[in-house]
This record gives sequence, structure tokens and C-alpha cells, in this order.
Amino acid sequence: MNYIKRLTYFFDKSVADPHFTPTHLSLFMALFQLWNQSRFLPTIQIVRDDVMRLSKINSKATYHKAMGYLHRHRYIDYEPSYNPFKGSKIGFFPTTTITSAEPVQILTARPINEPNIKRDSNPIIHHNRITSSLSIDQKRKRANGTISSSTGQPRHVEKEKASAQKEKGIPPHPVQVETFFIAQRSTAAEAQRFINHYTANGWLVGGKSPMKDWKASAKNWISNSINFNGHARYTKPNRAQQLNAATVKSYIEPL
Repeated sequence: MNYIKRLTYFFDKSVADPHFTPTHLSLFMALFQLWNQSRFLPTIQIVRDDVMRLSKINSKATYHKAMGYLHRHRYIDYEPSYNPFKGSKIGFFPTTTITSAEPVQILTARPINEPNIKRDSNPIIHHNRITSSLSIDQKRKRANGTISSSTGQPRHVEKEKASAQKEKGIPPHPVQVETFFIAQRSTAAEAQRFINHYTANGWLVGGKSPMKDWKASAKNWISNSINFNGHARYTKPNRAQQLNAATVKSYIEPL
């Protein structure tokens, strides 16, 4: 028996089967090895434990499921015995005649040093090239002045934000701030602290959001400063000051 034609027919059929899995392949090759050891008899008897150990299948459910699949798709002819003292019967390639006209895998000859390059009709998309091309476009836009190098946003968006703050009078003039603080019964020194604080952080509320109304922020600043000053006024004195004695005592006299 020419087992090469049998294997060629099996592999051609399994390649065309979309539901054929590695488990089916492992089980069939284990059965084929047992068939080879029995010198290709028409039918052979198998023991489940031996076949599971040879095919590296640990689950009985997986074994029976794969065996049923091979039987339904006419890879083998499976006749279970349901007898622990008698093995099940296996026949290979039922109702199939293997002739020389069966399709055989043709391997194209190529030189030894030539690499085997597989051509695919679907184009391969390289993500690294896409990201690199995007970074190149961003660099070009930054060089042309259309994208900001610090935030990555278009420059016209940053200009619109800056113009919106200027329309709202931010940052305000120091004279306006001092006048507003005095009108709110505060001091010019507190107004200067307000200006110094928000000038240092770019007139951002909480260090994140741009300021929309500086007068509202000034009112909050005044209320917080009043609460802070009142709290500092009514705090307990230092404990070291309580140790000061009002009378002068001479430590030369005995107690």
C-alpha cells in the first residue's frame, strides 16, 4: 500500500476543511501511526487510553468529540465497541479510492540561497510606517507654524483662546485691581498679592483652567484673606510665651 498517497489525500482534504483543528490532526496522526504498526490492515482495533496518550489529548470529551468529527466527515470509519475488554474498530478513508489522479501538493523548485517569500494579495499595513508618516506631517506643520510645539494644538486655536481672554480684560490693569480691592473694603497690598499670584501662574484658576472673570476671583481672594487674617488673630499664643515670669526671682536663696 502506498501510504504517501493516503497522507497526501488526507492533507489535501484537511486543508480544504475550514473546521479542521489541530486536535483533529493530532488524533488522526495517532490513529495513522497505529494503522502503520498493524501493517495497514483494512480495520484495526484500538484502546482509548493508548490513542489519547499518543495524540496528547487529556480530556475524554475532547477525544470523543474529535473522533465523531473524523467519522462524520469520512476521514475514518469509527465503530465503538462499548466493551472494556474489546477495542473499537477503525477503518481509514471509507468509500474512497485513491488513484494517481488525486491532487498532489506541488512544491515549486527554487535556488537554495533564494529566500522563500510568500506573496499575498492583501496589502500588509505597517503601523510603524503610518505613525512615522504622521509624525513627519506634524513636524512639517510645526515648522510651517500651523501647530504649536508645546501643546500640539493648532496655533489658530491658541490665538482664539488668547483673544477671548483679552476681550474679557484678562490680565487686568493693576490700577483696576487696586480700585476694585479698595471698593471691596480691602487694601492695596492685598491687591498686589492677588496680582503677583495670578501673574506667576499665567492667570489660571487652580493652575489648570483659564480665568474667565477676574472680579469674581478677586472677591474670593478677599473673603479668603479675611478668614485667614481672623483665624491668625484668634490663634492661641505660643506656649513659650507663657513661661515668662512677671517677678524677678533670686535663685541664690534656698527654697
